[in-house]
Amino acid sequence: MPPYSVDSSLPDEDDLLSIATQGHGLTADALRLMGQIVERSPVGVAVIDHDGVFRSVNPSYCLIYGYRQDELLGRSFTMVFAPPQRERVMALHRDYLDGRRGDMDGEWEVLRRDGAALNIIARSVKVPGGEGRLHRLVYVVDITDRRRMELELQASQRFTRSVLDGLTAHVCVIDATGVIVTVNRAWLDFAASNGGSLVDLQEGANYLGFCELAASRSTPDAAESGQFLVLLREVLAGHRTHFQFEYACHSPSEQRWFMVRVSQIEASDPPRYVVTHDDVTALKLAQQALIMQATTDELTGVANRRSFIQALGVEFERLRRHPSSHCSVLALDLDHFKHVNDTWGHAAGDAVLKHVARVVSGHTRAGDVFSRTGGEEFTMLLPNTALDEAEALSERLRLQVSLEPLQFEGHSIGITVSIGVSLLTGSDMEAMEAVVRADRALYEAKHAGRNTVRRWGTGAG
Repeated sequence: MPPYSVDSSLPDEDDLLSIATQGHGLTADALRLMGQIVERSPVGVAVIDHDGVFRSVNPSYCLIYGYRQDELLGRSFTMVFAPPQRERVMALHRDYLDGRRGDMDGEWEVLRRDGAALNIIARSVKVPGGEGRLHRLVYVVDITDRRRMELELQASQRFTRSVLDGLTAHVCVIDATGVIVTVNRAWLDFAASNGGSLVDLQEGANYLGFCELAASRSTPDAAESGQFLVLLREVLAGHRTHFQFEYACHSPSEQRWFMVRVSQIEASDPPRYVVTHDDVTALKLAQQALIMQATTDELTGVANRRSFIQALGVEFERLRRHPSSHCSVLALDLDHFKHVNDTWGHAAGDAVLKHVARVVSGHTRAGDVFSRTGGEEFTMLLPNTALDEAEALSERLRLQVSLEPLQFEGHSIGITVSIGVSLLTGSDMEAMEAVVRADRALYEAKHAGRNTVRRWGTGAG
């Protein structure tokens, strides 16, 4: 790391490297490599003396706060806090360095140069300073966007809990043969907490060999391991300079996903490569929750109208490419649903909707799309299903619903449904034409006395 100092008394490059890696027994080459990693790190790094003055900052630290290096060096670190907090934060800083406080790790609210508020996670360690006094080496990660996502997810009824902790990258440096030259503390901590062969992934171990072994195993993750191995070999062979790859790494007790990034360190001689693993589990679960929220009906748990329309469009394009294929659409409506609400209340009406959704879902196949598209209206997309087959299924569904009354608060509520059946074809002008025909057939079923099925062909009733 280059010395960003304001006077000649500040630590030079070798001093800072020694401070940052003290106690790890790293070689000079490893120290220089670690310095390059810190210099290029997306994590903000700063050295603060006992009086609270910035002695060194890396580019990412400056970028987080919006300052130039010369605007920070020589000034109090409390400048990045709101004025009412500065005296308290300075006291915490000195208590930490003087041993009256265990740590200063945690989440903080700070200010950018332009006055914008930031949420950060900071981790501090004590390092030797001048005149026998300790300095504080602090690592900072901007989690403002993550905090915003947490607040959004907390507002969603579908996502009851989201804990997005500070994600510290697990970093190792390998040579051209895949041998690990050096690793950081997060890498070691993760390896130790997971046990098994990961414990051996320390300096001197062959990371490439570990990846080859993982790809050769007959496990569900072998395919992903094989894809990663191909990309890693391309980087080591000089065919690409970097790549990133998302993979699952589930433990017996929890689901986990990681994003691994591999890149060559510029101008390294001999060639060296940085491998970082970031835990993206929280983001992955958030994405899954948002996808579920966007595609699922909240009450019944079946697909919603948006999801159905998307699936209908995909199937319509498939039929245009393969005109000989079949696809049917069902429009299903509960008979006398208003009477249920008027007689037993809306809670009973909701229970009826969920009951019918369970009964019908039990007769769907993989690839079928069953959705709630209105109050008591449901629609089903049946790929690779001819009109006669769809009509036969509709009769089974109609009969099954009628044979399974809902037991609700001591009452047995009988339920019947009417169903309209239509065929979707590649010759339609648009996919919704099949839905319109199914609705017309449903209308005929209602006028035929309800609890019945009517079919509509490709335009003729």
